[in-house]
Amino acid sequence: MVQNKSAVFLKFPKEFPIPGEHFEIQTKDLHADLKPNSVLLRNLYFSLDPYMRGRMRDAESYVPHFQLNQPMNGYGVAEVIESKNSDFPKGSLVSGTTGWEQYSVIPEAFAKKLRVLPENARTSKTIPLSAWVGVLGMPGFTAYSSLKIIGQPKAGETIFVSAAAGA
Repeated sequence: MVQNKSAVFLKFPKEFPIPGEHFEIQTKDLHADLKPNSVLLRNLYFSLDPYMRGRMRDAESYVPHFQLNQPMNGYGVAEVIESKNSDFPKGSLVSGTTGWEQYSVIPEAFAKKLRVLPENARTSKTIPLSAWVGVLGMPGFTAYSSLKIIGQPKAGETIFVSAAAGA
């Protein structure tokens, strides 16, 4: 058993979220009794993106709202510290949706959405691990796919980026 510190969502804010009222840091015991095909992660990096403010609203949206009295979650990079899933060996680095907590137990249904990072991700001298929650993560993929699929730029055209903060 280990202590697990997490950012817990408490209440939907009507205006600006206030720490201690709408979310708070809590420490609880983690009982990591893994079920088949689940993994235990030690979270290393979290992505804090603009769309997450919308997840603090009790409304229908393209992404579900945060669950009350549960750790907030989002895109992150983590190390597998225990695994009952052969796709995610102990010690490997993964990216995907994790809890905003020191340790996350990821059940089989959500483990399928994790991505194992390249073996050199931990030791790369040119790409920091934090890049996997930014330019090499969801915001970078959003920008790239929007440009290539929607924008379909052609040689000689000019691309103007006014703000790239809406991922």
